[in-house]
Amino acid sequence: MEKISIETDTHRLVNIANINIILGRNGSGKSRFLRHLDMELARQVGYNVSYISPERAGIFKKQGHIDTNMENDPEWLRSSRSMNQSQEFKTTSASLLREVETLYLRRLQDSLELRNNEDIHFKNDVLDKMNALLSNIMIVQEGSSFLFKDYDGETVTPENISSGESEVIALATEVLYFFEKLNPEKFNLLLIDEPDVHLHPDLQSRLANFLLNQIEELSPGARELTALCIATHSTPLVCALAVSDYTSLGNKEFKKNEITLTPVTDNIKKIAPFFGHPLSLTFNNDPLLILEGEDDERIWQQAARTSQGKIKLFPILATSVDQQSSLEKFCAKVLPSVYDNPLAYSLRDGDGATEALESIGPVIRFRLNCYAAENLLLSDECLELMDTSWEGFIANAHQWIGNNEGHKDLELIRELMNSNDRFRNQKIKSIRQLICTISKSNKPWEVVVGQAIARLEAATENEYSLYAMIGSDACEKLLGINSIRPIQVQATKE
Repeated sequence: MEKISIETDTHRLVNIANINIILGRNGSGKSRFLRHLDMELARQVGYNVSYISPERAGIFKKQGHIDTNMENDPEWLRSSRSMNQSQEFKTTSASLLREVETLYLRRLQDSLELRNNEDIHFKNDVLDKMNALLSNIMIVQEGSSFLFKDYDGETVTPENISSGESEVIALATEVLYFFEKLNPEKFNLLLIDEPDVHLHPDLQSRLANFLLNQIEELSPGARELTALCIATHSTPLVCALAVSDYTSLGNKEFKKNEITLTPVTDNIKKIAPFFGHPLSLTFNNDPLLILEGEDDERIWQQAARTSQGKIKLFPILATSVDQQSSLEKFCAKVLPSVYDNPLAYSLRDGDGATEALESIGPVIRFRLNCYAAENLLLSDECLELMDTSWEGFIANAHQWIGNNEGHKDLELIRELMNSNDRFRNQKIKSIRQLICTISKSNKPWEVVVGQAIARLEAATENEYSLYAMIGSDACEKLLGINSIRPIQVQATKE
């Protein structure tokens, strides 16, 4: 949709998309922001706005007094939801499901094309969508009543529905009611406050797909006039919604009443899997690790697997230095709005540079103490893992040269053998797998380096140790290995 901004006298929501995720720490004012928009925009003729409160109490069971309240006071529904706690929210939702059916049937009645389509009916378009959210029960219509049944056909009373399923049934009803009441003459805005409450991560993902499908099913014209704003702390929900180009993200900061939304980018899609594994984050506290290139990613994935839980990092791939910089800045902005104690790491190639990298907010940055990840292959630990040493490698290289006089990399291998720093700060990308071959190892070079990192347990003074070539600060933070004293690195021969 064309990006627009929504403004009141005191609040602004800038560059909204069809689905807008509002992040922010507890106490930042996300709920107050949404309630303010609801109250102020409801007074403006150009908006059709609805608000779903975060604490949705009650039982999904139709009660007569709710219908009476809605019939007698057109503003009762809005006023009853204009606070964090709505005591009869789900009871009201049960009445709204009947309203959804009525509005749906009126829409069919007004369209000859819809009436003549045998595939379009209330069960397919409404009940089946809701049942797709449920695992243990289903909603069925018997006569004029809606009932809950398990998959053995037994009736389940509303009081015996799980809290998560009761929650998602009410939410789905509210969303469907909003979409049935879209006004083609106004901008339609649905404000959903913490829809993830009481929902299992899998159910949150299903809810996200449900919301995305509602947007996708709109005509292009209706889509231009419809937006959802979702305030949440839920990483699974963010992950599931962030895969769509309909989605933007914004951060609500304390005492600031303007939220600028940013469209989903490759950065968001790259860190979405990190957001999507909340259980491992909860129990293992796995910080995100931004890496420069697929080779580095494979190395650290191998290291994490080999370490059997010792290395607790979540590798994220940057395909270029520019993208790594962009990811660092993006994570520095987003992570504090999701986590109370945000932490991420970024590990770059040395590329011949020696100066340390400054952290960006919660993103702690390191630079390898060698040219690139493949240079780690010539560390003592990696050579030992290939059942050799630097002296053994040189002996094997002499033998290899004698058997491969015409090889294209022969001169580079000779230079490596004669170097006084094992090409520590030179590019060896073209011969990295050849180094394994000369060392008489059949393992891919990334596996060798990853396994060696996983086995690293202590700091060492040796300048060609894996500890020294990765760097003491990186080893301390990423591997939990404390430094012993500064390591003197021999100068590169001119």
